[in-house]
Amino acid sequence: MKSISRFSSIVFLFLALAFSGSAAAMSLEQAKTQGLVGEQLNGYVGIVSRSVTPELRNLINDVNSQRRALYQRSAQEAAVGLDVFEARAGQRLQQRAKPGEFIQDTNGQWKRK
Repeated sequence: MKSISRFSSIVFLFLALAFSGSAAAMSLEQAKTQGLVGEQLNGYVGIVSRSVTPELRNLINDVNSQRRALYQRSAQEAAVGLDVFEARAGQRLQQRAKPGEFIQDTNGQWKRK
């Protein structure tokens, strides 16, 4: 039980950092609002739009790289597998997505929340 509680605390900390309002997060928020990207089931940002600029691709790569590093550290601290942590983070990020933003369903399709 203690492991799950610690796991939830780490996920919450990640989410707080993810929505902290830095310049990168603002750009991510803009991309989400415009329907260019969405939250995948695996805890990473995915491309929704067919027209992807190099800047958008760089943003996604940066965000996902930061998330992966955080997930790896957090999974190790919580003594759970990386895939478990990614899935749980994905669940939380999708729950916190705003109405109108895209989330990935269990079939891998994008849908507006």
